[in-house]
Amino acid sequence: MTRLAEINGHIASMAELLEIIGAMRSLAGMRVQESQRALPGVRRYAASVAEAIGAALLLLPQAPEVLPGGGRRAVILCAGEHGFVGAFNERLLEAAESRLEPTDLLFMVGSRGAALVAERGRNLTWTHPMASRVSGVPEVIDSLTHELYERIVRGEIGRVELVSSRYRHGVAASIEHRLLLPLDTAALALTQPRQAPLHNLRPTQLLERLMAEYIFALLIEAVIESIGSENAARLAAMEAAHDNVEKKLGELHLTAREARQEEITAELLDLIAGTEALTPSGIDVRLPR
Repeated sequence: MTRLAEINGHIASMAELLEIIGAMRSLAGMRVQESQRALPGVRRYAASVAEAIGAALLLLPQAPEVLPGGGRRAVILCAGEHGFVGAFNERLLEAAESRLEPTDLLFMVGSRGAALVAERGRNLTWTHPMASRVSGVPEVIDSLTHELYERIVRGEIGRVELVSSRYRHGVAASIEHRLLLPLDTAALALTQPRQAPLHNLRPTQLLERLMAEYIFALLIEAVIESIGSENAARLAAMEAAHDNVEKKLGELHLTAREARQEEITAELLDLIAGTEALTPSGIDVRLPR
């Protein structure tokens, strides 16, 4: 194979790679937009449930205990599921490890994050793949809350915290720590006096269901934010890769032109040398113009 043929082969491979990167970049951009479209509705729902909790608190002389005492702290980490995200998972774990204690129970959402935690020698209490898109988020949260509440009932957990990424347009995602349980009922209490609501359930049962729904909404928001942040990191990585491949393709096309010119020059030299070898001495043979 000639040098020019090898270069053309590299150009074809790089062109295919450019198409793949472009497709991944487009998909990541679509996932970011999808997550951002879903968040306002989730936040409005969480705010509505929070207001309902504030109203339900009027039915009780004092807020009930949300968690039994004496349990360990559970930390939920929302990490990435797929690759090509740069240091997205590393930044999340570094932020979490600054607050982790050896006795903490780690709940990990995201296979890539789980693998990274295992590499660092930490034990995971529970793990589940991160949803690839918004439609798969409720299933993830159902599995997570089922495991959490079972351990809370058994008295294994006395506090629940959440570490997740929040998408920021044009900059790296911010890492947020949030206390989920025990729920800060004082912050949810209504600031304006009002009449206690009508209800069919016992006040404690009503409040427990509303609190569970509120935690569910907060977790939905956190996971959707994490999906958006993961895909934003992938979008940035793919844009950088796209620029690098385009630059490399430009260099290869330049090298191909040089190699093509070298081959033409070599063919001309061979033609001249062959003509001289076939020409009898003293006879002037000119090449046709």
